[in-house]
Amino acid sequence: MIQRTCQHCVHFVDDPAAIEAEFPNLTIFGSAYSSARGDAGICQKLDRFIDPLPAQDCPSFMARGEPDGQE
Repeated sequence: MIQRTCQHCVHFVDDPAAIEAEFPNLTIFGSAYSSARGDAGICQKLDRFIDPLPAQDCPSFMARGEPDGQE
């Protein structure tokens, strides 16, 4: 069973290269590859940079790796 958190959703981008591409000036402060970022990423549905949250009530949740995006 796939956990329902942002980190397990197809809309959550947590790839450091993708984050640095989205925020090109981020390297002024450091790198998206650093441990300071933790597990944070970009929710493409909310258009926000966030830490992964429980997504039990998120209507946009679609599980990564599932053919139809559902659990």
